[in-house]
Amino acid sequence: GFPGGFPGGGGFGGHQQRQVEELYPKSSPVARLGRRKFPDASSKNIWLVTFYDNNNKACVEHQPIMNKLATKMAGTVKVGAVNCEKEADFCFQEMNVSPKRLPAFAVVVEGDVTVYEEGKSTTAKALHEFTSEKMPSSLVSQINRIEHVQERLMTNKLGSGTQRHTGAILLLTDKYETSNLYISLAYAYRKSLTFGESRASNLQLGKEFGVKKYPLLLALLPSNSNSKGYSIVKYSGEMKSEPISKWID
Repeated sequence: GFPGGFPGGGGFGGHQQRQVEELYPKSSPVARLGRRKFPDASSKNIWLVTFYDNNNKACVEHQPIMNKLATKMAGTVKVGAVNCEKEADFCFQEMNVSPKRLPAFAVVVEGDVTVYEEGKSTTAKALHEFTSEKMPSSLVSQINRIEHVQERLMTNKLGSGTQRHTGAILLLTDKYETSNLYISLAYAYRKSLTFGESRASNLQLGKEFGVKKYPLLLALLPSNSNSKGYSIVKYSGEMKSEPISKWID
């Protein structure tokens, strides 16, 4: 404003009070969250969440980044936003977000919230890396030898403890790292299936399961009809979240 200012903070008679646009409307790829709708321990998805205020310039600048991440990570990680004007207690007390530090970001896995460190880069790349680091990769067992199929996928897991797993999913791949897509599937079905992966074109396992081309995705279902103790169902669709989920269901 001018020195001394005008009434209404230099807004010439308070024209500043224009209607502020909602950064994440219903049409946005980013889901709207709040205290009553926030991922808990039973959620089927891993979430990246932003805490924002529509009046905050930095929040406005980050909106395209969140939209981009929501589109890029669709089928792997859900992206959501909490409006801290409407959910002040939830943001600033329960989530411990600082009102002076918006937008804030967090990853939610099994109801555990990990807030992104203040002052770190908040580019799409940095937030994507933060999310990848928090993916629960321990849900995918490494299957390096044929014995591991029984030890790590079938015998130990089925019917043990309170969680009754009804079978296993095994991915044979030529890659050296577990993909976020596969971890997210293991997370979505963590209550009912065990997940394993044989990486880097493992010759012994490739031969055992007759791999002609990588990747090969298999369902192993307990069965008494053969000596192995399981029957095999091959997946033949695209390596994308939606068709794989339909196949598993």
